Amino acid sequence: MSTHLLLFWTFFKISLFSIGGGYNMIPLMQDEVVANGWLASERFLDVLAVSEITPGPIAVNLATFAGYQVAGLTGSIAATIGVCLPGAILLLALGVIAMHLRDRPAFRAAMRGLMPALVGLLAATAIRLALALVPSGARVPPPHAIVLFAVALGLFLWKNLHPALLMLGAAFAGIAFSLF
Repeated sequence: MSTHLLLFWTFFKISLFSIGGGYNMIPLMQDEVVANGWLASERFLDVLAVSEITPGPIAVNLATFAGYQVAGLTGSIAATIGVCLPGAILLLALGVIAMHLRDRPAFRAAMRGLMPALVGLLAATAIRLALALVPSGARVPPPHAIVLFAVALGLFLWKNLHPALLMLGAAFAGIAFSLF
């Protein structure tokens, strides 16, 4: 099997059998990439670090960078398509099914049950992220974190400011706070 086809197939299988999102794929990716002799464990960690700081889903970034390390641009394309295709196929299939079921009372009831649960999961994630702002051993976040939180929340909810602008402003504010 060619390297490109093997890259595609490897990342396709990883994505197909990983439940719970990108971070759950990392151990499988490491096992496969190292077992195939594509990257040493230390180099995989370097690729993981770059993938972590690059915008976008971690699994896609990791597949893209690993594929590039193995076979250049065409390797990154093969690995990226491989990791994205199972989710795209599943989403398309679920979309078709949802379109056929959307008028059925049981389907609408299921959606009414899923939506509050989704909001609850998002709220739990937001709380976990907020708790990560509290330094170890402290009881409250630093004052600048509270100010940035309140300003970002207010500008987003009441002024409908684009999230990218909020993040850019927060980055500059973080730099400014670090200087004082």
